[in-house]
Amino acid sequence: MEEGSDAAGQAAFRSLVLRRLDEIRDAQLAARSVPAPPGGPLAAGTEGVEVAEGTDDIAARYTAIQRSAQREILALAAGPVVAVPAGANNGQREAMRAGVRYRVVYERDALDLDGTDTPLLLHHWSALGEEMRVAFDVPMKLVLADRARALVVPTPPDGAPPRALLLDSPALLKALGWIFDRVWESALPVPAALASAVDGPLTSDDRQLLTLLLNGYTDQSIGSQLGVSMRTVQRRVRRLLALAGAQSRLQLGWHAAQHHWI
Repeated sequence: MEEGSDAAGQAAFRSLVLRRLDEIRDAQLAARSVPAPPGGPLAAGTEGVEVAEGTDDIAARYTAIQRSAQREILALAAGPVVAVPAGANNGQREAMRAGVRYRVVYERDALDLDGTDTPLLLHHWSALGEEMRVAFDVPMKLVLADRARALVVPTPPDGAPPRALLLDSPALLKALGWIFDRVWESALPVPAALASAVDGPLTSDDRQLLTLLLNGYTDQSIGSQLGVSMRTVQRRVRRLLALAGAQSRLQLGWHAAQHHWI
């Protein structure tokens, strides 16, 4: 009886998540189709959704939503800069100095780890108190203020001006908060992510271990082939799981295939 209840609960939860994601996709489509009149109020594409168009408008809204936060800002930093370079984010500086907690997940491919500016900026924000992590896949640009108002920047079509969605719909905000929490939980602390970026995420030994793992070898068999203990194999597998942001070996295999790790 309990097993049936658990299964029903999990099915209901999956259904809820899918509905929330559908609502976000609808809002993103609204941003592409609804014009924002110059100098006037933003047009509403969906209830609880406003549209900002162009870098100046997006930058102003980005600053405003950060200044509106009383407790926390949750942010996903995906892809290239659209409106406000990280070094010019005065809204964040003001909010953090006012005691607002910041948690940010950066997309690793968007960080210029070979240059000098990115490490300095990460150090700067860390010194101000930002809690930061790095993930290999970040689904969107997002700023979520107190889980009560959000700014989402969808990837624009080629050649189209950037647009942003300002959301205060409780259903959409709950979905966005859930997405942030999942990405945050699977992301790497910045030192680990930066250390893994020197020669790519995998060493040759990692690739050999991963190949054996995906071919169905047990940890003990892998250890015998690599000449290491089973405990060492398990430790290295945990590292690969962390690098992939995966919660299981099945997810690790999917990530490895998607990112051509082997």
